[in-house]
Amino acid sequence: MAAVTVRTIASTERDAVLDLLAGWLDDRAFFARYFHHDPSFRDDLCFVGEIDGRLISTLQVFRKRVRVAGAVLEVAALGNVYTDPAVRAAGTASALLERAIAAMPAHGFDVSLLFASKLDFYARFGWRTALRNLTFIEPAPRPAPLPSGCATFDAARDLAEVGAVYDAYNAAIAGATARDAAYWRGQLRYAGNPDERFLVARRDGRIVAYARAATLYDFNFVIEHGCVAGGEEALADLVAHQIDLAGSLPGTLAQVDPDAALSSGLTARGLVLRAVDDPSAMWRLVDAQRLASKLRLPVACVQSETFFSDLFPPAASRYWVSDRF
Repeated sequence: MAAVTVRTIASTERDAVLDLLAGWLDDRAFFARYFHHDPSFRDDLCFVGEIDGRLISTLQVFRKRVRVAGAVLEVAALGNVYTDPAVRAAGTASALLERAIAAMPAHGFDVSLLFASKLDFYARFGWRTALRNLTFIEPAPRPAPLPSGCATFDAARDLAEVGAVYDAYNAAIAGATARDAAYWRGQLRYAGNPDERFLVARRDGRIVAYARAATLYDFNFVIEHGCVAGGEEALADLVAHQIDLAGSLPGTLAQVDPDAALSSGLTARGLVLRAVDDPSAMWRLVDAQRLASKLRLPVACVQSETFFSDLFPPAASRYWVSDRF
């Protein structure tokens, strides 16, 4: 095989990358939503492998900003790792990873995050698993009543209020993404990819809870939810209703932890909840010195084998499915 050139792209090559990615899921539009609507997409963080002018491999790094321990971490979110099946096992994906890792410090990243099935492969490059808690919710034995004050989310009308609920609900949770208006607008275009059900509940004219759901991997996913203080019952009603709307799907996955009130509320509504360990989240240090400074920790502490598991304890942290990349 001819030598592979590993490089970043020019803006005029985005379509060529999307054409390559279309061979993965046979769904070019899936990836195009991120390219077009994620405000963090950058051509100099889109890496490709090229042979004789043809793109054969790619990966992208998206910027996420994650709150933890009173700090905001700059996260290199690594996704869309794909190589043309005809030229796999030639080390191209490894070369792309090495190039991306080398570029991350100059872009100001503190850590990197990816979601993987090939855990051993990414572990060789320094990513380490930090378990994430998911909850599997069995289909409801009987339909839940329509929640009081329930309505479909309208971005023009509701985004500011929902954003405030999100900020309050996630303020103390390690791993939740820090969002501004531009991030919200982009994320609403790709989170369900392409569709989601976004419901809000109002009380006395104001939004007190919301829940978003989408069909992913043949399951119903509650991809995000939140409420204000005092809105716990409304939130449980919304989530139970989202489970009903799943129809014949085999069950619902959600990120209930660390909200004990939501867990209790769903159980009280007759739903059966089971804990699921998700090992797919993998973290990697990018700049140990900068990270240690942000968290006010010794460098040796952030370099320890258990650092990410300690930083993001499964029962007390969350990274929303809606923020996937």
